[in-house]
Amino acid sequence: MLSGGGARGAYQVGVLSAISQILAEEKIERSFDVYTGVSAGAINAALLASQAQDFHSAAKRLADLWSQITADQVFYTDPFRLGKLGLKWMSELSLGGLSGSTPGRALLDTTPLTTLLKNNIAYDKIQTNLDEGHFKALAITAIDYRDSSAITFIQSHLEKGWKKARRFSEPAKISTEHIMASSAIPLLFPPVKVNSKYYGDGCLRNTHPCGPSIYLGCQKLIVVGVRSLTTVATERGQSLTRAPSVARVLNVLLNAVLLDGVELDIERLERVNEFVRSVPHDLTTSINYKTIDYVSVSPSVDIGELASAKAHRLPRMIRYFIKGLGTLEEANEIISYLLFDPDFCTQLIDIGFQDGMKQRHEILSMFKED
Repeated sequence: MLSGGGARGAYQVGVLSAISQILAEEKIERSFDVYTGVSAGAINAALLASQAQDFHSAAKRLADLWSQITADQVFYTDPFRLGKLGLKWMSELSLGGLSGSTPGRALLDTTPLTTLLKNNIAYDKIQTNLDEGHFKALAITAIDYRDSSAITFIQSHLEKGWKKARRFSEPAKISTEHIMASSAIPLLFPPVKVNSKYYGDGCLRNTHPCGPSIYLGCQKLIVVGVRSLTTVATERGQSLTRAPSVARVLNVLLNAVLLDGVELDIERLERVNEFVRSVPHDLTTSINYKTIDYVSVSPSVDIGELASAKAHRLPRMIRYFIKGLGTLEEANEIISYLLFDPDFCTQLIDIGFQDGMKQRHEILSMFKED
């Protein structure tokens, strides 16, 4: 299960590279049955599914892609286009009441990302790999802006679906549109139309990110987050000496809607496991719960701080806009979402690899046959 977080998705690639090396060293041929992803994780999950016949090659392909990615491959960064978007927002916000128009759909134009995905993901091979039994399901989650439901698009031969409170599954042949929809960070990236509906980032209202994997029958999960749990504990002990800037408020909002779900879901998963283990063995068949083995890998460092130190590598116009919201330090989380830069992403890949290798034993336990 691969979570979201913009450029932080490079961290996931490092963990995947570690898993690839661990399996290769142990000569384990078994790979993953189900790939689920949201936002940046949707990009990684789709590429893995398209090369599911060779997990090691897929992991290397992802590492090559993310270590060379640049901002202009994700969104337009030239002053002319960004200035045009900024002027459109200002004019429509100030004159919208008179003209009846509404502001632009987003602050950035992600047309380049569409091209990047089409050039790097062989969507036809996803179905081929399913038909040949190399994996069982690919699930990509996005938010339906019409009714704020979380929709999980599933490409699979498994006849499994679900209808939960504001969480639904939908059969689909995964395409660039599904991934763009799942990756559409609110306000920053524009909503994406799939069929007749508009969708946004799959992390929105994603209160149960491990849900799709469990609903599809998985009994073992490897969950890759993109925020350091140590950072969360440290933040709780900090205090503000002045009113928060817009940048700091946006940091909190982005974390709340895009990152908190994974941490909360892992806590929920552990509570359910503890409950099931406490039930006498002869009564376990009478309850509608089961234990789920899992490994959770998250950054050992504060990615926001890393991004803040490399803020100078942002495109000039993006840096200019962010400074208008507050200091670059206060906007560190926003920067970490938008810093699609080879130097930053390569550093995240290296950190993800080291964190994955540190959990070698736990990861290996997921691939042992029952």
